[in-house]
Amino acid sequence: MFESQLVPKNKIRQRIARFAMALESCFLVASLVLPALPAHAETYTYRAQVSSGAVTMAVGENKLITLKFKNVGTKSWTGGKSSTAVYLYGKSSIFGHAAWLGNDMPAVIKEKTVAPGAMASASFYVHAPSTPGTYTERFLLSSAPNAWIKDSTVTVTFTVVKATASAPAPTPVATTPTVTTPVSPTASDVVPSSSVWKAQLVDKGGIEWQMGPSDHIVVDLKFKNVGTQTWLREGDGFLSLYTWGPKYRVSPFKDFSWTDTRAAKLVEASVKPGQTGTVRLEFRAPDVPGVYQETFQLAAEDKAWLDGGSVTFPIKVSTPDSYIAKGITPGSTTPSGTYSTVLLLASQKSATLSGNGRLQLTNGFKNNGTAVWNSRTLQFVSIQPALGNGSIVRDDSWPSSTEAVKATGATAPGEIGFITYTIKAPAKKGDYVASFKLLADGQQVEGGELTIPITVTADGYIDPTPIPTPGVSIPPSTPGIVPPISGDISSLPNEPIIRVGVYRTTDDTMKVRGITTSMNAVLNGSTVCTFSVGQEAAIVYQRGPGKYVLSGPGCSSESTGYYSLIASDNISPLEVTDYSRPVAWLPGANDNKYRNKLELRYTPSTGSVWVINELPIESYLKGIGETSDVSPLEYQKALLTAARTYAMYHVNRGTKHADEFFHVDAHLDQVYIGYGQEARSPNIVNGVVTTRGQIVTYNGQLAITPYFSRSDGRTRDWTEVWGGKGYPWLKSVDVKWDVGQTLWGHGVGLSARGALYMASKDHATYDQILKHFYTGIELRQIYK
Repeated sequence: MFESQLVPKNKIRQRIARFAMALESCFLVASLVLPALPAHAETYTYRAQVSSGAVTMAVGENKLITLKFKNVGTKSWTGGKSSTAVYLYGKSSIFGHAAWLGNDMPAVIKEKTVAPGAMASASFYVHAPSTPGTYTERFLLSSAPNAWIKDSTVTVTFTVVKATASAPAPTPVATTPTVTTPVSPTASDVVPSSSVWKAQLVDKGGIEWQMGPSDHIVVDLKFKNVGTQTWLREGDGFLSLYTWGPKYRVSPFKDFSWTDTRAAKLVEASVKPGQTGTVRLEFRAPDVPGVYQETFQLAAEDKAWLDGGSVTFPIKVSTPDSYIAKGITPGSTTPSGTYSTVLLLASQKSATLSGNGRLQLTNGFKNNGTAVWNSRTLQFVSIQPALGNGSIVRDDSWPSSTEAVKATGATAPGEIGFITYTIKAPAKKGDYVASFKLLADGQQVEGGELTIPITVTADGYIDPTPIPTPGVSIPPSTPGIVPPISGDISSLPNEPIIRVGVYRTTDDTMKVRGITTSMNAVLNGSTVCTFSVGQEAAIVYQRGPGKYVLSGPGCSSESTGYYSLIASDNISPLEVTDYSRPVAWLPGANDNKYRNKLELRYTPSTGSVWVINELPIESYLKGIGETSDVSPLEYQKALLTAARTYAMYHVNRGTKHADEFFHVDAHLDQVYIGYGQEARSPNIVNGVVTTRGQIVTYNGQLAITPYFSRSDGRTRDWTEVWGGKGYPWLKSVDVKWDVGQTLWGHGVGLSARGALYMASKDHATYDQILKHFYTGIELRQIYK
C-alpha cells in the first residue's frame, strides 16, 4: 500500500562523493583553455574542435580541470549524462577521482544546449598518483552512450611532482561565533617520506560534509597500502588515525568512540602491501556553527607516521533556527541575482515498483547562480504516457498537487541544496517518465529540469479481505461507539509486537550501539554479551559457513542462529551506526535510530540479509511518516487509526513477508522512519496515544482501510476500480471539499484531502471522518 526506497549503509556517502563536486578552498583549480583549430571542410552532424593541454600536480593532489570543446557540427549538443558528456579514452584512469560520474565518465558538459559554433565546457576533479612522472590521458565527448562526437578527442599531459615535506597546519575558517584556531604542529610532526610505511588515499567518502550542531556522521576512508609493511588492526604497530597535529590539538568534532586524539583504527584485521584498507571515522559536530577544515594523519602506533596518510575534511556546521533573525518573511522579496543549477546528487536515477508503490528520493542541486536560494520547490510537470488515473505519481506527502516538496533554508552560490520527497508509482503496469523542475524563491532555475523513468511491474492491488483477529477478543459495544481509553480495559490483551523489515544490507553487516542505555546481545533467548552506552556491536552473516559472527568490546561469539541486540530497558532507541538516512530539511540529521530490538537475518528464500526492527506496535506508529506533524489532530488520529488497522492486519495474518521473518516492510507497506520521526513529531505521538489500540472493524472483523490523496468530489466503490464482488464498507461517498479537484490516486476509501478539510473546516472528529469514508464501520479498542 505504501512504498519508498532508501540508500543503505555507506551508499549515500559514496553517491554524494560521486556527484557532489562542491568547490572548496582546499582543492586547486586549473583550466585548460583549448584554442579553436582550423575548420574542417567536411560537414558532419556531430563534430568538435579541441586542443591539447597540460597540468602540473603534486603527488596525491586533487585538482579541478576544465576542458572546452567547440561545436563545429550542424546539430546542437544537449547537456546531461544521457546526452553530451566527457568520457575517458579507455576504461579507467590512474587520475580517476571519487567525484567522477563513473570509472570512464568524469563529467557532463555544463551548458544546457550548445548550438553550432558555440563552446561547451566540462569541469571535473583529477587525483594525482603517488609516483612522480609525466603521464598522458585522452578524453572525448559523447552525444549519447557509445555515440562519439567526431574529432572531440583531447590529450592532457599531467606532470606529477614530489610534494614538499612540510604540511600546513589545519585552520578552520569560522563564522561568528569564533572557532578556536589550533596550535601549529612542530617540525617533529611533519610526516617523513618512507617506503616501509606508505599510504595512498583512494576514497574519503565525499568532498564536502554538512552537519547540524551536535550531529553525528560516519565516514569510511579507503587507503591503499603502497608501502612494504603489512598494516594490522591489533598488535605491534597497529594502524590508527590521529588528529593533526596529534600532540597539540583536541578536535571540536571528537566523538566518544575516539581515544583522546586517536580518532579511528583499521577496520580489517590486516592489509597487505597492494591491498586497500578501511578506517571508519566518526564525527560529532560542535555546537558552534561555522566552516571548518579538519585534518587527520595515519600512524603505525609507536613506529611511524605514514607517508601519504593525510586527509582533510571541509565541514560546514549549519546555523540552527535559534540563530536566525526573526521578523523577516522568507520570500517576501525577490533576491537579486541569477538562478542556475546543476544536479549533483540523485539517490536513484530510475524507479522499478509495483503499482501504487512508493519511493523516497533525494536530490542535491548545486547553486551555480549568483542569487541566494531562500526556498526550494520541486514542481511536478508531467508524466508520460498519461493514462488518466492509472498514471498518477503524486504521493500523499506532497504539499500540493503540483509540488513534490518545499524546502526552506539559505543555499548560497556554490553550495548544495538538498531535497527529499516521495513519488507514488502509477497503478497500471507499464513504463513511464515523470518530469519535474526546480524553483528557487518562486523563480524557475535554469538547469533544474529532472526526469525520472518509472517501470511499474504489476498493477496496483490492495487486499481487502476482512479477517478475524486471532487470539484477540473484540469486546461488544454499541455500533459506532469507541470503547473509551479511560474505561475498563483490563480484559483486553496486551499490546502486540510488530516486526519491521528496515532495509536489505549490501555487505551482510549490521553495527549498533545504545544511545541512552546499555544493550544486550541475545541468542536463543539467552544473553551472551552486554554492551555499555556508546559501545558498538557488530553482527556479520558469513554466507559460506552459514553463520552469524558477533563482535564488540570485550565480547565475541559465533552461531548458526541469529543474534538480537536489545535495549536493556526493552524500549530505548538503538543506533545503526553503519546506515545513513539523511533528513533533507534538517542538515546533518540521520534517521538511523530504532526502539527496542534490532536483528540481522539471512532469508534463504530471497538470498537477502535484512535489518529487522522488533518493537511494540504503538511505538511503530509513532515512527511512521504518513502524515505531517502540523496537520490537524483529528485528521492525524483518523489517518493513524487507518494505519494501525493496516498494521494489525499484517501482524495477525503474518503471511505477506513471512519468508523474510517480518510483518511489514518499512518502505513497501507504510513508510516507517523510526525514532527520529517520533522525536520530531510530538503531535503525531499525541495522536497515537489518544487512539491507542483502536482499529476499524466491520461486523466484528478487522476491515482493511485503503486511502489515497484526493478525489474529484466522490470516492469510488471497490468494484469501480478493481471489480469483483466489492466490500460493504468500501462504497462511493461524496466528498464536498474535493469538488472541482482532480482525482489523485485509486479513489477507494479515505480521501486524505477531504479528511483534512473535514477536520480543519467542519471540525469533524476522527471517528466521524472514518465513518464517513468507510460505510457502516465500528471503531473498537482491541488491546490495552
